[in-house]
Amino acid sequence: MKLEQAPQDVSLSSDFEQRDVAIGDVAFILDLFADKIYTHKERAVIRELACNAHDSHIVAGTEDVPFKVHLPTALEPWFSIRDYGTGLEDEDIANVYGAIGVSTKRESNELIGAFGVGSLSPYAMCDSFTVKSYLNGIVRTYQCMRDEKRQPKVIPLGSTSTDEPNGLEIKLTVDGRIIEFENEAENVFSFWEGTLPEINNQDVVKKCEFERSKYIFQGDDFALTQFYGDMYALMGNIAYKIPYELDEFNCQGYLKFEIGELDFDTARENLSMTDKVKEKIRDKFAKVKQSISDVAIKRIEEKETTFERASLAEKLSSGQLGRYIGRDKLQEYFLPKTAQPFRYWQKRYGGTEKFMSRTVSAEGDNRYFIHKDRMETRIRSLMKDVSSRDFTLYVFQDMQQALDVGIPAELIEDLEDLPRPIRSYNRSATSKVKTFEFNMSNISKYDHKEWWKETEVDIDTDEIVYVEINRWRPVDGSYFISNSNSQIFMTMDVFDKYDIPVPKLVGLKTSFLKSKNFKNGNFISLDAYTRREFAKIAPRSYSEYNKAELEKIETIAKHVKNNDMVNEILSSCSNEKDMHDQSIAEICGKIGAIVPEMTKDLRLQDLMDAFWNKYSMLTLLHEYQINANSEIIIQYLER
Repeated sequence: MKLEQAPQDVSLSSDFEQRDVAIGDVAFILDLFADKIYTHKERAVIRELACNAHDSHIVAGTEDVPFKVHLPTALEPWFSIRDYGTGLEDEDIANVYGAIGVSTKRESNELIGAFGVGSLSPYAMCDSFTVKSYLNGIVRTYQCMRDEKRQPKVIPLGSTSTDEPNGLEIKLTVDGRIIEFENEAENVFSFWEGTLPEINNQDVVKKCEFERSKYIFQGDDFALTQFYGDMYALMGNIAYKIPYELDEFNCQGYLKFEIGELDFDTARENLSMTDKVKEKIRDKFAKVKQSISDVAIKRIEEKETTFERASLAEKLSSGQLGRYIGRDKLQEYFLPKTAQPFRYWQKRYGGTEKFMSRTVSAEGDNRYFIHKDRMETRIRSLMKDVSSRDFTLYVFQDMQQALDVGIPAELIEDLEDLPRPIRSYNRSATSKVKTFEFNMSNISKYDHKEWWKETEVDIDTDEIVYVEINRWRPVDGSYFISNSNSQIFMTMDVFDKYDIPVPKLVGLKTSFLKSKNFKNGNFISLDAYTRREFAKIAPRSYSEYNKAELEKIETIAKHVKNNDMVNEILSSCSNEKDMHDQSIAEICGKIGAIVPEMTKDLRLQDLMDAFWNKYSMLTLLHEYQINANSEIIIQYLER
């Protein structure tokens, strides 16, 4: 890598005596460069030797050939790297492994090395290591070590003929550092671009591949995940953490830089935060931001099927990525809604819950089935064994419904193939329990007992919605229930108003809530049911405004016909759907329904605020005073 050097701006007079500066104690310098500068020593050894191997492959034209990495094991406690690059002559070995600051890579930005100290990194972990140079049918072995004065020495051990390809092998014994090398190898090679080295530890390989797979969105000069985390600057296969104050994405990923674009410290562990480096990072963020949306759409449209396009679009819409790409653009590629609702199952509130929807996801841990009668027990049995909270089981009404939204036929399963649950028959136990059903037809309204009628429910059946009752009154009610049977009645009426399924509601006495039958049953409280169902119908966005202020402006509009601000407010005025959405949003807020994607639209309120600011005197009038003073108001507005 080419290193920038400040230009010489000093003139010397021949009248002054000139002396060379002494280098000093080589052993001390070796300690400094090979030991003291590295914070993570195992990582440094892996990184520096891997970069040297990479550079050698570039020079030799063998970039597509993986070099070999041997991580220490209990039976083979050594670390080694064998590359298939150029190999080194005897004289070169002495210069590379017996000198400090010698580098042949400072004239090219195709190569990672530059400082001439990476080859000495093994000294950070041991006092001796071996080097084998395979060159033109001869393999030469060298012992690199420190002598009694801790000076570096390179000792030839001999040579022999070989049929192995050219290259180098560096090997050092590292007893007791198995876990450390595994972890640091994962750290280094998770960012490694191009051909991944051949690593003897398959667990490390799988971890690296998993980390590399997180980068679901890649461009020419970036790779991003949908997860929150740190951003890195990747240069020459080495990742440098970008400081928080310069990170404009706040998601896991990296920005790619050409070798030589950024400066780093001698240990190659951190960026050197010069003004030049800061400017380069800011420019790269700006460039990626400008292109990220176009690149995302291009990647999506490259996918062959509707399902694949939807899957990638959903991935990109989550987290910080969606914010920068534009969620509205991505939603155009989501799977279409079904004409009729279907059922799906998820893990919620510590158990399994069933929902109705017209929206299906193509991304995540999903399985897709076609409805068949009497399969719910099998579904619930499967869901009990599922540990992932992201798992969703979709059950479509029929095959055509699934195909219409783009589910590939090969992904659609048969519920008959699910295993039958193994039941343990306990003759003392029963699935039938006696309880009380809420009486919607109660006429008395005042006799609390009349609100409840004795019934029998099967705890092995579908979801059962309940409230806890004591002396025929609900206990610890929420916003809707409020310790009142009448309020429950009104809640059911609200469900009907917003087309929410009105459930069969049972009242459970406090003692039953502590029983085994309650724990084994599929019960959900009315509070939880209410939050869940309203969350389902909650709008993604809604218009929030002061209704009283709008009514006042509408009264003014009856008398004022030509005011631009009034006309703009009325044209932006909420229609029936907007008012419906706002009501749902208000209810969600009051009952604590979690709808993270719901956002407020304040445009109408902003228009009204601008109107009142301009015509502030009108704020002093009540609505009934507007009709009585219409002429004065007209004159006031016309001024």
